[in-house]
Amino acid sequence: MLFNSIHFLFFFPIVWITYQYAGKHKSLLLIFASFYFYMAWNYYFLGLLLFSILIDYYAALSISKLEINDPKRKLFLTLSLLVNLGFLCYFKYTNFFLGMWNDIGITDWKFPVYEIILPVGISFYTFQSMSYTIDVYRGVLPARKSFLEFSLYVSFFPQLVAGPIVRATTFFRDLENRLPVDFYVMRQSFAQIILGFTKKVVFADNLAVCVDVVFLNPSNASGVDVWIAVFAFMWQIYFDFSGYTDIAIGVARLFGFQFDANFNFPFNVTSISEHWSRWHISFTTWIRDYIFIPLGGSRGSEWLVCRNIFITFLFGGIWHGAGVHFVVWGIWHSAMLIIERQYAKTKLREILNTKGGLLYLSFSRVFTLICIAISVPLFRSNSMTEVVIMFEKMFYVTTTSVKPILFLNYSKLILLLFVTAQIFEKYKLKKMLGGYKSFTIFLLVNFILLLCFGVKDPKSFIYFAF
Repeated sequence: MLFNSIHFLFFFPIVWITYQYAGKHKSLLLIFASFYFYMAWNYYFLGLLLFSILIDYYAALSISKLEINDPKRKLFLTLSLLVNLGFLCYFKYTNFFLGMWNDIGITDWKFPVYEIILPVGISFYTFQSMSYTIDVYRGVLPARKSFLEFSLYVSFFPQLVAGPIVRATTFFRDLENRLPVDFYVMRQSFAQIILGFTKKVVFADNLAVCVDVVFLNPSNASGVDVWIAVFAFMWQIYFDFSGYTDIAIGVARLFGFQFDANFNFPFNVTSISEHWSRWHISFTTWIRDYIFIPLGGSRGSEWLVCRNIFITFLFGGIWHGAGVHFVVWGIWHSAMLIIERQYAKTKLREILNTKGGLLYLSFSRVFTLICIAISVPLFRSNSMTEVVIMFEKMFYVTTTSVKPILFLNYSKLILLLFVTAQIFEKYKLKKMLGGYKSFTIFLLVNFILLLCFGVKDPKSFIYFAF
């Protein structure tokens, strides 16, 4: 079920109103609502979700009953990891690996391409469920004895299909002590939900028109068009994904759960590391805590630290999708982080930070955005062939002359969105909602934007594909 659909606009109020009168059965109501939410997309895969829940519930409970030195604890942890990663690999990477085997041509036998439907949200709920089992194994939290409570943690509908990836410690904290939902909280939550809809339906979906024109046929685009489309996609995916998480966080808060922010103006940065500390925060902290730190983190020799960064972001690229371009995307960001780490140790960095002033700060911002933009074709394209075409256009390697078709129509829009983002940075949501007058103005502006510029045909959120 899409947040930006008529179905959800009926589903959510009914569930929320019923929740107010559910008494001791609030959690049970949310479980059934969450299962229905997932079944509305494809009811066949509800069984897959339930099986994942059952395995991780059993594995964590078994781990908690064993002594800390009992080797069986690792067996149950391995069971959880194998099941979750096995599902993820089968649905997401089967054709990718079989295609690689066919391309290598070790034997004459060629595997066919299978029609495998990727279950929505599998990349998110498997990671969320695995983190719970790992935390129980590490002793971070006790295993939940209630199967219903654990089922709600994994399937809670606001964040089920596209995050944020919620830690068990956060969720069970609020499950045990539901946060109060007074009028002020309702006002804040509904404002965040409406802002999420505006980001998605007004900004992201309109930008998609510009982006799709180029990425669906990069050969017919000029170099100027490609650069505009690349920056347009950066804003599109930001408004699309942050819009989704705004809705998810706002909806969850109305049920008494407080999720952490998943975005913090990730393009208003001066370095790649700062960008990743502000972008898809629940995912970056996940790979930090469960991949980077277990590998050794920042401890050890410089070579080992660089190795850990490389492996972590290589994994991040593979998590996003099955394709060589996603692998290269992960390698690119790991390379940028490693280079930035080495640069930070130089005297030049120290001198420029001290004496560079506004000029150096501005250069750092622009340079960081360009580094991010270079990775966009790797993320958005469907193959490395398309990536090569776009890189040729971006860096004028090609001699083909194509008249720009997007410059006049969309260059001003990209500039407007950049200015809008800076305004949101300066005037936080809470400041805009400081009083009833500002709240009324906020609602009025958003409703006008939705009515006048909102895309009527619901478009799927980009991260549903992951």
